Amino acid sequence: MTIMENIPDPEFKYVFKRIIYFNSHCKDLIIKTLKVIKDEILKTNSCDTFDCIVYTDSFGIYCNNESVINQFERFLVSKLPDNTLIYPHYIVNSVNFEDIRRFQTHTHLPLGRCIIEAIQVIKESIDKFTMQNIFLSFNGGKDCVVLLYLLQAVLDELKYNERIKAVYFQSEDQFSEEEDYVQSTINRFNLDLTIIKGELKSGLQEFLKENPQFCASIIGTRQSDTGSTKLQFFQKTDPGWPVLVRVQPLLHWNYNNIWSFLRQFSIPYCSLYDKGYTSLGNKSKSHPNPNLKYLDENTGEVKYWPAFLLQDSKSERENRL
Repeated sequence: MTIMENIPDPEFKYVFKRIIYFNSHCKDLIIKTLKVIKDEILKTNSCDTFDCIVYTDSFGIYCNNESVINQFERFLVSKLPDNTLIYPHYIVNSVNFEDIRRFQTHTHLPLGRCIIEAIQVIKESIDKFTMQNIFLSFNGGKDCVVLLYLLQAVLDELKYNERIKAVYFQSEDQFSEEEDYVQSTINRFNLDLTIIKGELKSGLQEFLKENPQFCASIIGTRQSDTGSTKLQFFQKTDPGWPVLVRVQPLLHWNYNNIWSFLRQFSIPYCSLYDKGYTSLGNKSKSHPNPNLKYLDENTGEVKYWPAFLLQDSKSERENRL
């Protein structure tokens, strides 16, 4: 690993990267901590080379082994005082959609294959229904965030400049942090958003009655979600529901793929995920995941790792009652 300043990102040397921001007055502490982590990482990963490059208010971690980067991030969170790092939801950066599309060349990697498949499904849905007849189901959760950026990557390639129609099914028991994130995303993408409150089925029925042109909805469902193992990429709604085709490009993604995507491309996400929440449901029934609890070695306080550091992806929903 090297610690340098003001040099270009080594984009062509390594596959995986993390760009992490920090408070500018903490730069000396950051450099010192990175050197300590370097020594600890190399004790167990001597065969994996990686670089860490420090910039003015951020640093990049670069490696061809994503597990090394995950280990690096865990060390960072455990060793640095609170408020040293600035997570993506506080950073207003534009995401390079070409980077997302280019990652499809990494067909030997799970994330590369996931992106290829999802983009193919999105393109097929546009060919079948056109964007004028499709809406995005968006509630600010991590899965629909991934879906929004994949959709935008496709539309960017197609030179489609119209606003994306999005529908937000809003619960009466919602986190304010989730509401804030939805609003910031609406502003970032200039989404054409409709908010539907109350019961889901009747709300959807009323929306389609007022907007009969919509015949398909892009949804961030995964097969690892409860009751979703038999779903298909294109699935008609169940009998008794408003007639609609559910387009589900993320069916074969898992929890780790979702976070790999968000972290790889420095995509902003709801701040609750950095407080130990791994799945967002109703406020009264969602809590930090107990599998992320740890004791801060500096203060002795009980804290929670960020959601992207969950080690057992099968425990993703153990924070929901």
